[in-house]
Amino acid sequence: MKINPILEDLKVSLLQQLGVNAAEVAGNAFPEIQESLTKAASMQFPGSKQEEWKYSPFSIEKEAQFVLRQGRNKAAVSLPTNGLENCTQLVFVDGTFEPSLSDLSEIEGVKVQTLAEIANPFNGNLAGYEDNIFTHLNQISALSGGISIQIAPKVVVKKPIVFLHLFSEIEQSAWVQPRVQIEVGERAEVSFAELWQNPNNQALVANSLTQIHVAAEAIVRWSNFENWTANSSLINQTRVEVAEKAVFQHYVVALGEGYVRNNLEIRITGKEGDAHMYGLSLGNFKFHVDHHTFVNHKAVNTTSNQLYKCILAGKSNGVFNGKILVDQVAQKTNAYQSSKNILLSADTKVNAKPQLEIFADDVKCSHGATIGQLDEEPVFYLRSRGLDEATAKQLLIQAFAAEIFEKIDHPGLKAQIGEKVMDYMGKMLN
Repeated sequence: MKINPILEDLKVSLLQQLGVNAAEVAGNAFPEIQESLTKAASMQFPGSKQEEWKYSPFSIEKEAQFVLRQGRNKAAVSLPTNGLENCTQLVFVDGTFEPSLSDLSEIEGVKVQTLAEIANPFNGNLAGYEDNIFTHLNQISALSGGISIQIAPKVVVKKPIVFLHLFSEIEQSAWVQPRVQIEVGERAEVSFAELWQNPNNQALVANSLTQIHVAAEAIVRWSNFENWTANSSLINQTRVEVAEKAVFQHYVVALGEGYVRNNLEIRITGKEGDAHMYGLSLGNFKFHVDHHTFVNHKAVNTTSNQLYKCILAGKSNGVFNGKILVDQVAQKTNAYQSSKNILLSADTKVNAKPQLEIFADDVKCSHGATIGQLDEEPVFYLRSRGLDEATAKQLLIQAFAAEIFEKIDHPGLKAQIGEKVMDYMGKMLN
């Protein structure tokens, strides 16, 4: 495979920085870190020749020089409060957990620790559906600011736990690597939200990895809001294991500019486990957003449901690549997958690739994708009732998006995200 010299130089630079930090933090105590150092050195950043990255090759500016940001510049960031009054806030500054800015008051049944405080911090199998360099780069620095959250069995956490990802402004481009590991006990119930914002338009790459284990009969809701900017890239990997009769619900809203790649991998390992995934993407100017999902049904009577919607304007690109794998033992699986897309300009593009791979013979599985322009007939109808064209179109795309947006269960978060979504929709139609 042909090597991209710009990305190869980036890899060498990051490994040099990470190698020093890994040695300082872990020494020889954690073979997982040393293994990831070795693997990352043998890998390349993914390009268009790799099937899973065909439509979203990773790239950087030729002149960019990335500095691994693990020092917490907490004085250079401000905390948002609107919509978060009734939430537990856990703050990451430049990819590193910052306890002094976080709400660490006692919550019954919830334990938050840094990974460096745990004797055996690396729980579970790191390997995902696709073993890539981003995973191993994140693993190397996991002890430098990563956190573990444990929810005790039968605990119902009333306030959402919100991860705030904030970035300080520096002259050089920043490379940051948030890491979160979550264990949710049997019959527990909890909601998480993840908020990404880069108000200073800082040039950065955020390489995030989250691992979640949902024990039997537990319920986990996860909302992800990605408000991204032109000079930044987000590679957000989330890996989930769903046990018997457990439920995992995932919602993502992505908008802005720049590059966003969401890898969501879910393995339903217990019978009657459920997973539900919903996504809304709004792209204007040159936003590139890619939702990659992989759902592996590994037990009987399991259910998964995926619905991703995309509205693009300007010169934005959208990608949906979803794969459902049904193992032979996973009889009576019910799996549904849908991608629906609206293009508002001739310069936009969507690549949709829903996939089914089924080895069981008693299942109900379906998938589909639609790509088209805004229907002119309802636009004409609304204009005939006195609305101008921009207002008519905005009402229609709001109705199209509402099916996803309305699923966010926390009123404060819904209001905060909704305000930004509505404002962005207006800009798309100007």
